[in-house]
Amino acid sequence: MKRFFFLCITFFSFIFLNAQTIDELAAVRKGNNSYLQAEKLRTEAMQLIEKGGEINTKLANEKFKEAAKLYQDAEIAYRKGMAITKNFPKANYNLANTLYRQEKYEDAANSYKYIAEQKENDKSLRAKAFHNYGNSLLKQEKYKESIDAYKNALKLYPNDKETKYNLEYARKKMMQQQQDQQQNQDNKNDKDKQQEQQQDNKNDKDKQQKQEQKEKQQQKQDKRQLDALQQNERQTQKKVAEEEMKKAGKSKQEKDW
Repeated sequence: MKRFFFLCITFFSFIFLNAQTIDELAAVRKGNNSYLQAEKLRTEAMQLIEKGGEINTKLANEKFKEAAKLYQDAEIAYRKGMAITKNFPKANYNLANTLYRQEKYEDAANSYKYIAEQKENDKSLRAKAFHNYGNSLLKQEKYKESIDAYKNALKLYPNDKETKYNLEYARKKMMQQQQDQQQNQDNKNDKDKQQEQQQDNKNDKDKQQKQEQKEKQQQKQDKRQLDALQQNERQTQKKVAEEEMKKAGKSKQEKDW
């Protein structure tokens, strides 16, 4: 009975795993179909854009919209197909491509990186993954990281002209970024110095105003003290005059008396 029970479990587990694999493969195939259709429409749209003209531009935009919908469908199918089983290298690569086409550059970069770092994957696939990993980083203006990605791609395929071109382009962009950052820093320093100078001037002006206010207050205080002294002097003089008048009056009375 135990052996029979074990065989039943093994049998149904095998059927379940097989069904799961079939469902996954079906989803991956669906993703491939949507992705290839989207790429075809995108290529046709690009060709129409190159021809120019209002009608061609309108048709191209319609094809771009159809392609965008198919890229979304492809992403959903790929994720469903690899929800459990991750080891579908080409499907993973196409998933990364669909993310890139949808301008989901951060997600695309993570997918490309995953494929590129799996050393058991095909050398050619890893090289392309490193190349596109660099492109995804380039779109995010992560120039140093993109340079490293391109270098890794060239380690696998040293003579790839497109990767060499992108590498040089990334280097130029990084140099420009560094120059811009330095210029921005210099501008910030100049602005900070200007603000500091303005603050110093304001402080000096405030000090001057305080000093002038203090001097005015001192002048007012001195004036009050002077007025008080003058008032006291007048009162004293008045008292003296009154006393003298009293004495003079008394003296006159005594003489008349």
